[in-house]
Amino acid sequence: MNPMPRRWWAAACMAAVAAIALPAAAVSVPGSPAPIAGKPWPSPLGRFLLVSAEGLHVVEPDGTASWSYHPAGSSRQLHGSEDDLVYDGWALPNHRYLVSTHRYVREVDAAKRTVWEYRLAAPAEVKSGVPLPNGNVAALNSQEQAIVELESGTGRVLHRTPVPAKGSDHTRYMLLRRTPEGTYLVALREEQRFVEVDRDGKLLRSLAVPRMPVMAQRLSDGSTLGTGYFGMVRLDAQWKEIWSYGAGDAAPAFALQLPWGVTELPDHRLLVANSDWHLKEKDGNRVQCFAVDAAKRVSWTMPSGAYRQWNPGGVEPGAGIVEYHSVAMQPLPRPDMGHKRN
Repeated sequence: MNPMPRRWWAAACMAAVAAIALPAAAVSVPGSPAPIAGKPWPSPLGRFLLVSAEGLHVVEPDGTASWSYHPAGSSRQLHGSEDDLVYDGWALPNHRYLVSTHRYVREVDAAKRTVWEYRLAAPAEVKSGVPLPNGNVAALNSQEQAIVELESGTGRVLHRTPVPAKGSDHTRYMLLRRTPEGTYLVALREEQRFVEVDRDGKLLRSLAVPRMPVMAQRLSDGSTLGTGYFGMVRLDAQWKEIWSYGAGDAAPAFALQLPWGVTELPDHRLLVANSDWHLKEKDGNRVQCFAVDAAKRVSWTMPSGAYRQWNPGGVEPGAGIVEYHSVAMQPLPRPDMGHKRN
């Protein structure tokens, strides 16, 4: 397989997810959340890939799902098979998709056939895989406590970057991201810490957070954005806090649950997946995704009901509440630009 389209697409994905940073002059401006207004469709992204714990969904501007992939199968959603619990996902060129679960990172085609996968045996976990500019894939291996660079098409390990972490296989890591500089950002779950390491595993930056971290990503101005149960925090080049967004900022517009994936928009807003896990109160998850600006004003939301027909969610076993577990929204090109309706 010619790696050039993959290199181009990986670079495009990284650029789309970290397109434009928040204006430096505006990040510290205080403000109250704007009331939720407007309609969920079209989204600020137009056409996008919605990643949730149950699967991947290609969503058209009118809010319909033209393609969906559920690793556990439509009759076995969340809690049907913990191996298939989705933590991360990406669109690839040639109508293919990368999906990362507890146990594997897998590439699938438009017909939902597995092209290749890298699988671990329980209790080891993957959780997160990202496409690299060279066409390969970087993924976590909780048992080896390392980032492994995988050869696309075979899953063969080409390089290991050690990232030692405390905890069990399940509690060591959350998500992984690569920076434009070639370093890696990793969320250490047990230690409640974000770290940045180079390809050889040298620790470059570290930041402790109050509650479980989920993902850190590099913004286009060189700052770093982190998400997790604590909310969101933006760091300067020295990893000093310059902006934050928490539950108090989101109220009374909606309940902030677990900020997961974030996409920067051309108008400087952040498009945030508000994931819901282990809810205690019914309807606490009515907002699955939202757009917020540097002044902390919420200008757009996507309620759970907006996509309930094609993302059935899963029932939380303790309280019996339906949860939708949004992970990320990623921009997709129009069908005539390389992704036709499947």
